[in-house]
Amino acid sequence: FVLLSCHLKKNILAIWPSWQPPTETPPILPDETILFLQNVCDMPYEFVEGLWKAVKDVVWKQDPMLECVKDDNAVQQTFKKKGGRLYRDLWPPTTVCINPRCKYVTANKKIKLQGLVEHEGVLYTKERGAIPIRTNQITCEGCRVVYHHDYYITTNSETKERKRFYYKSYEDEKPLPNVLQVSTHHFVEVSLVTMWRFTMLFSWTSATSCIETYTACDTYGNVSAEWSIKPLLRVEYVYDSFKILSLLEFHHSQGSQLRVPQAMDQVHRFDIAMQEVNEFIRVHSQPEIGHRCDKCVRNFFKDGKEEMEVFAVVCDGVTVGRPTCGVAHCKGQLSSTKVSFCEAHSSKERQCRINGCEAQATPGSKSCADVDHKAVERCYNEVGQSTFLLKQRSERAHQAFKETNDVWDAEVDLDTGSGLMFDVVHQGKKKNIRAQFGRKRTHNEQLIICPCGIIVARETFFHSEAFSLVASFCKETFQHRRKPNHFIYDTNCILSKHVRNHTDPEMRQFFKDIGLAVDVFHFKSKHKESDTYCGQNCNPFDFPELLYTDENGRTKWYFNTSIAEQTNTWFSRYQPMCREMGSIFYDFFLNQMVLMHNVHKKNQLTREGFNPRYW
Repeated sequence: FVLLSCHLKKNILAIWPSWQPPTETPPILPDETILFLQNVCDMPYEFVEGLWKAVKDVVWKQDPMLECVKDDNAVQQTFKKKGGRLYRDLWPPTTVCINPRCKYVTANKKIKLQGLVEHEGVLYTKERGAIPIRTNQITCEGCRVVYHHDYYITTNSETKERKRFYYKSYEDEKPLPNVLQVSTHHFVEVSLVTMWRFTMLFSWTSATSCIETYTACDTYGNVSAEWSIKPLLRVEYVYDSFKILSLLEFHHSQGSQLRVPQAMDQVHRFDIAMQEVNEFIRVHSQPEIGHRCDKCVRNFFKDGKEEMEVFAVVCDGVTVGRPTCGVAHCKGQLSSTKVSFCEAHSSKERQCRINGCEAQATPGSKSCADVDHKAVERCYNEVGQSTFLLKQRSERAHQAFKETNDVWDAEVDLDTGSGLMFDVVHQGKKKNIRAQFGRKRTHNEQLIICPCGIIVARETFFHSEAFSLVASFCKETFQHRRKPNHFIYDTNCILSKHVRNHTDPEMRQFFKDIGLAVDVFHFKSKHKESDTYCGQNCNPFDFPELLYTDENGRTKWYFNTSIAEQTNTWFSRYQPMCREMGSIFYDFFLNQMVLMHNVHKKNQLTREGFNPRYW
């Protein structure tokens, strides 16, 4: 009786008028509750009333022992079989208004929220599959703020703009809710969202695969065919729950409150909030930007005396790629991943895609009326795009390696070419014609990694892995922080010339005391012995602080300079998941994966005794 009454506490309170203090026990039960308890406990009507008078205070104070069994499956079955309220009802975490501008709040009147509205829904749980639920919203009579399970909605009296505010804390003062709303009638347990995120982190599982796995495991059949809401799990539910949980965690870490537009389509509801997080990370970098540990920092001794504290990082690029504007060096945002140009260059959507041609394309085509241009488009349409793309990428890889050798000593930006940009060559009698019919993609993700595996920074390079961009990336990352003593990069011989002879004195000064060695693998396998500049300035063996002698007298590398290649193996496998993401969620998703990777790596370093800490 007491256990079931605890589950019905908010339903009992809901029927009482606003003058009933939420903290005080209602003296009597509503008829529907009495009838349910009478049926379940097999006792007369008057016995239920009498028992309520005896134990009502125990119910209302929520005994801790009873709270421990609130998710017991037997309780769920009792509700299900006896025809009472559903086992899971979702309620706001507060029974009184918390709006600081409400007249009741300013007058310190704890008036109970009224205007109960109930909806049927489906909750995706981790342990019991999809289950039917009812969700309840209540309204403050003083300020008309509407309270939902995990957020409340306010309306600006002047602009009539409606905003959704997620609570700063939930039941039992928890910083996160137990359940997230992903559509009007669909909800996901946070424990399930957490599991999905970790499968994405460790096994690169797409939202579609998360759905297939969940559906295959959900053999409980909790949602009947008669229930008004269908339990079909959708890709957007998985990704929206990912967004909400990650945003709530970020705002909790910053001591701020997540707020999003209410009158907006769900697909774009969180865009502004994600952009703000992306910009914060772009400016302030990852939380581990100040990381140091015994695996990436060493105290270097020479002749028994400490000479310096050595901090090294490794930089490298990895191809992931998302659609971007087809105009060279444009970073404009696409309105959709299906278009080829940003809003500023949208007129080019109707322009011939042959390089150098500015004529308008004919209707239903991507080329103009020129006979040769039409022939190129026919060639493009006839070619099997997947095999042709692989061929082009292979050719680009060989060409990029050739260009690297050709400009080894040239102080110009090295453009290795975008491996994902589709070029078509039409072998005509008079000339070759190049075209770009497909969408252009970002070139690579550049990572700066500590030798221990912590990723301190990530940046999207749009059109090339130019060494000038790498130099700027390094400078912006460590400008006002502890600079590394060594910045290890596979083409440091070019980067070194660029920064040592840069026209900007600030750039020269920044790199003045930073060692620019090539990582061991690339130095031995990719760099020519005839390159005297590389051998004299970028040979890692010339930096004794990068070496140590083991107990057998053998010289070894202190830092794991191959960590970038190892990290790239993990990071590159997000390419199939991210290739069709829009720019905002693409950055947000990868930032979150890096954040979770760092948390996991830091815990691992702690367990292994490497003492992770901060500068």
